[in-house]
Amino acid sequence: MEQRVSFKLEYLFHCSPKLLFKQISTPSGLETWFADRVNVHGGDYEFVWNQSSNRADLLENKNNSHVRFRWKDAPAGEFFEMRIKVDELTSDVSILISDFCAAGEEDENRMLWDQAMATLRSRIGA
Repeated sequence: MEQRVSFKLEYLFHCSPKLLFKQISTPSGLETWFADRVNVHGGDYEFVWNQSSNRADLLENKNNSHVRFRWKDAPAGEFFEMRIKVDELTSDVSILISDFCAAGEEDENRMLWDQAMATLRSRIGA
């Protein structure tokens, strides 16, 4: 069995937390930067890219704070989370990403998140 590791990333945005939360928590928001199409049935999310798809359960959704998903085929205890952080002193808004991957694939996964966050920034002008 391959070893899995968790990793965390942080991305700064210049927009309101409310706008950012809509982009990370709604199917229409996620379709602008994360997947080509997002279908939702209750807490079951289907993320579609080109001709492939992957299903995830929505584990947590706290308004204007964070969303946490678990891929259906992920090992127990794994998830990916997008959390909005507002710095109390500077009012800077960030997204904190928590995710898991196979050991040795951290750089590749970091690049995927970098690309997704760049797309999100571009789409919302932040």
